[in-house]
Formats: sequence, C-alpha cells, structure tokens
Amino acid sequence: MSGGFVQQKARSQLSDNGKLRLNVNFRSTVDQQSGEESRWKQPVFSLEEVETGKTWWVREGNWRNESGIELFVSDEGWSVIRVHRRVPRLLVVTPEGSDTLSVEICFPTKRKNEEPPAQAGTWERWTDEHVRSIFDVGTVWTVGARFRFAREGLQTFFVCRTGWGRYLVLDLSAARVVSEAEASPELLALLRPVDQQWALEILKQVIAERAALELAIENAEGVRLSPPEMDDLYDNLEIALRIVRQENVKRAKELLVVLQDFHGPVWERGVYPALEMNGGRWHYDPAREWIHLTMFVIGVKPRGLAFRWFGEVHGEAEVHFRELPECIPNRDQILKSLKPGMTFDSVIRSVGAPSAILGSFELGDKLPHEEQAQYERWDYDELGADGKPHSWGLTFKLSQIEPVHQDPTQPWSHPFRFKTTDECTPALHSVKRIRWTKAYREMREGRY
Repeated sequence: MSGGFVQQKARSQLSDNGKLRLNVNFRSTVDQQSGEESRWKQPVFSLEEVETGKTWWVREGNWRNESGIELFVSDEGWSVIRVHRRVPRLLVVTPEGSDTLSVEICFPTKRKNEEPPAQAGTWERWTDEHVRSIFDVGTVWTVGARFRFAREGLQTFFVCRTGWGRYLVLDLSAARVVSEAEASPELLALLRPVDQQWALEILKQVIAERAALELAIENAEGVRLSPPEMDDLYDNLEIALRIVRQENVKRAKELLVVLQDFHGPVWERGVYPALEMNGGRWHYDPAREWIHLTMFVIGVKPRGLAFRWFGEVHGEAEVHFRELPECIPNRDQILKSLKPGMTFDSVIRSVGAPSAILGSFELGDKLPHEEQAQYERWDYDELGADGKPHSWGLTFKLSQIEPVHQDPTQPWSHPFRFKTTDECTPALHSVKRIRWTKAYREMREGRY
C-alpha cells in the first residue's frame, strides 16, 4: 500500500480495495494579529465511499505550520495521517472519525518528562537514534521506509518498516504502539516474512516490466519518471533491495543476477579531489549500485559491470568519458598488489571504477589530515573464497604543495611551493583490506 504526499494542495488516497478515499483539502486562514489572510492553510480531512460518494466523516487538522502530509486508509476505514518535517507524527483516526492515537517521532535525547500536547485520544512518543534533524529540511526518518496495513484476526495494524530495518507497529483498535519484543507470533509473521516476500515480488515485477521501466527512465522529466506507475516501481525497487540486504534473503540470488546490468537514472556528481583533472565530472547509476551491493551482501559476485563513469571537460560543454576496464578477472589480486605512490590514472586503468567514493563526511577522522592536501577513499568490493564480502580501500592524496630547498640567503622564503592545477596529480597514499561490519554496511547504504 502506498501513501500520497501533499504539499499544500488537495490530494486523496484510495484504500487497497479501492472502495474508500481519504481526502485532504486546504482552506485559507486569517492571521489573528494582522487580520489578513495567512500564508498557512488549514487542512480539512474527509473519508468517503468511492462508489456512492457517501461521506463517513469530515474533520479539521489542528495545525497550520506543517509542510507536508501523507495519507493512508485501510479497507475497513482506519485512517493514518503522517505529518512531516518539524514535529513529525502519525495521527490515527477511527472509521467513525474520532482521533484515537498520536505518535510523535523524535530523537533519543528528547526530554522524557515533557507534557504531552492537549488532544483527544492516546499520545505516545517513539524514539530512535536514526531519526535525524537536517537544517532547513526538518526531521528525517522515512527515507527508504515501507508503510502498510496488516490484519490478524479482528485486529488491524499499521506497519512501518524503517529504512534501517526497525519496525514501528500501531495496534489501531487498542490505540497503542507495539514493539517487536512484545509482538505475538501471529503478528511477527506479518512483519519480516511478509516484507521479504514483497521484496521478491517487486524484483520479479521489475524483471517482467524492465523494458517499460527503462523506457520511462529514458523519458524522465527531471527527477520523476513517466508514466507515474513506473516511478512508483522504481521507488519500490530501492526499498526491496534494502530489505533483501538487511534480511539476507538468499532466495533473491537468481533475480539479482538477471538484474545486474539494469540501467537506472544516471546522475552527475561534482568534482572530487582525485578527479580534478581539467574540471572532471563523474556520473553514476544508483540503481545498479544498489543491485551490486545487495549481491555482495547475500554472497553473489556481480560480473563487474561499472556503475560509475568518469569524464573530462573539453571546452565549455564537451565531456569525454574515459574508457575503463570492466569484468576484470582476478581483480582481488590486482588490488592487493597496488602500491602507494601509483598515479590515479594507472590505478583506475588497472582496476576500473570503484564501488564507492568516500570523503571526510562519511569517514570522519579515518582519513589522514595534512595542511595543503586533500584525501579521499575509493572502495572496491570483492567476494572472498569463503563467500563473504570484503573491500579494498584505496586512499588517494591530492597535494597542493611541493617541498623545495629553502634559500639560506633569503630567510623569509618558504621550504615549499604551491603547485598549479595541472600539477596536482592524485597519488595512491595507502591500500587497506576492509572487513565488512554492520557499521560499514550502514555507511555504504547511507545514514538515516
């Protein structure tokens, strides 16, 4: 089941059986101080039957300063409203239109003694260390998440599987949050096993509709694909691959082998220090990156097709992309044999494009620090004889200074000179074999 995102405009969401529609509209409000129309709009929600047009209920939201709303409605008429950004929360409305539960999403550092807001129904707080606050964006916690309803007997649950694999489960009739630790065996069977099977079905759907999906990617308008249902399929592919990695779903092996040469949207990225030759840029295919990373996690080695391409700018617009080797045999041994001091060109012509490019943001103080020099690490994934993945971390140094002999007759002269841009050739600083850990995988998948 999917939700509908609302950015200050009317929107609706159908139940899975298509019989109910949850709507939101926005009406103008008046600023109490100035008496003029406010730029904030008051959300008005309603639930109606699709076939007859009968309205089950209408209610107003009691907030104005939120930037987005996502709607979910079950076949039985349970409504869940997800409020975004500054104070994220899930609001549960019964089929009769009564507020029954509000769940605030927050950081572990939130003061536990804070009084709950004055409102109808039960109020709970759900905390997790992966919840992040980003300046000018708000609180982020749903990247890579899957939302759905689930039924067990007469009970209806709202299930959110977060991008990092934790479950937030709402027992709607009991108006409470249910943790995995206290969930019954019947409820547990509706969580990870169901999501694993859903992920496999998404991979099968991508294979079956691959031609249409790649055509929609080719005809994309901005960041959205055309037609919209292909856009939803591409989003689900990312979530499905994340589930396969986190749950180590071995049954996905054959499906991933078929998809390893899939072409997703190609994005351009800015200059990294090791690519500053003639204003170089690089492109990459995130979908193929997800697929290859997932294959390594479940113990399957991809053929070695690239999903990063490096270019050099010639003139104002022309970009020439380097031809680099792919599907390199015995690459593990080649990587092991690389020595510090090798040039950037000689390295990538030997081992091709990397699996990940990591800078100081991802690695923090793990990179060397030196004045007038920049460092970054290129990681190459490989599969050991034991079937377990590992990586080779190649740290490149781009130095802007060169040691020179100081002139003893001129005490004010410096024992170095600044290099020109053309002289700043990246050099291999170190080669390190990296063992995959939970922390390493989280870094490669992205932080939440």
